[in-house]
Amino acid sequence: MANRVMISSVIGSTAIAALISVTVQAQSVTDAQLSACAKIENPLQRLVCFDQLSAGEMPVVNQQRSSVEDDFGSESLRSNDSNADKIYVEIVAKRKDPQGYWIIDLSNGQRWRQTESATFQFSDSAEYYIERGILNSYFLGRTDLNRRLRVIRVD
Repeated sequence: MANRVMISSVIGSTAIAALISVTVQAQSVTDAQLSACAKIENPLQRLVCFDQLSAGEMPVVNQQRSSVEDDFGSESLRSNDSNADKIYVEIVAKRKDPQGYWIIDLSNGQRWRQTESATFQFSDSAEYYIERGILNSYFLGRTDLNRRLRVIRVD
């Protein structure tokens, strides 16, 4: 009986010591470190950052912000904070996919695809823009034409 009491007290004190050490380790993580990890967009990199914090290591957080033009229309690809409602673009290539929808390559490296069955006239001399609509929709338009084409960014 005395052995059981001694074993249970040893186990209990060991458990309490473990809890205290976890609490002390958790208190060494600052709110700034947690918010820096939380701002990482890539889920795997964010998880690695939190794992490093929980292990007591100091993670290196290098989040480079891209330009508004690079982020425009990428909400469906990843989360971003850009607030631009319209960008002017230069079309470098356009082709139709097997369904007859336009695939448009821009000079900034982005690729957009038509999402509705509508006709749209392209002109080499026209100036084009992509405009944000409601509910994460986007429209490709020409400045000299009162028509728009619903598009989605694919790259």
